[in-house]
Amino acid sequence: MKNRAFTMVELVFVIVILGILASLAMESTGGNLKQEAEDEILSAVRLARRMALTDNKHRPDNRIEWQKAYWRFEYRSCTGSNRTKWSYRVGSSRDLMLNIDKDESAIDPVNGKYLYTSGDCLSLQPDESKSVLLTKRFGIRDIKMSGCKIIDGTTTSQHIAFDFLGRPHRGVAGYTSEDKLFTRLIKEDCNITFTMSTDEDEDGIDDTFSLIVEPETGYSYIVD
Repeated sequence: MKNRAFTMVELVFVIVILGILASLAMESTGGNLKQEAEDEILSAVRLARRMALTDNKHRPDNRIEWQKAYWRFEYRSCTGSNRTKWSYRVGSSRDLMLNIDKDESAIDPVNGKYLYTSGDCLSLQPDESKSVLLTKRFGIRDIKMSGCKIIDGTTTSQHIAFDFLGRPHRGVAGYTSEDKLFTRLIKEDCNITFTMSTDEDEDGIDDTFSLIVEPETGYSYIVD
């Protein structure tokens, strides 16, 4: 019995099919990058709120700036790069200073490393999670916050903080005295828009998605 060989037409057909499958796989991979970024950021914000719900930050030593210690999700632009790069942190300033230190940061539940970085966003210490490198890992090139007004006053702070009731605040790092009226509670939706370096739908506009944090409850979700 003779073995039947492929004809030229059949070979061409197989090559075309493989090309189509490869193209679909590439598109799927690109789409997954955006989905991964959305999942990572939403998980980080929800982690900050969850930590706040289980960690009452009313201080036994009665220090007047105790509200600085609220758990927060903060995003930041990095230094030492030709273009802006972005990272994030999740933590609580237990020492009531302006910044979150590494040992005050939350632990990434996926890999057991700190959700923290400093520097140019291109390198990490061995105990820091790569998830925090928003530009390097996900291709996020810009972050803008809109809405997110507080009850009294104004702030440009790039963070969302949560109290022990899960309520969102903004600008808590700037406290110099106790705020008994909780004037830095957020009174309207926070919209944080992330701009990617990709254009998956080929409309000439870079892909974007938004993180929404609602007032009162601190409930957060993603809008494409």
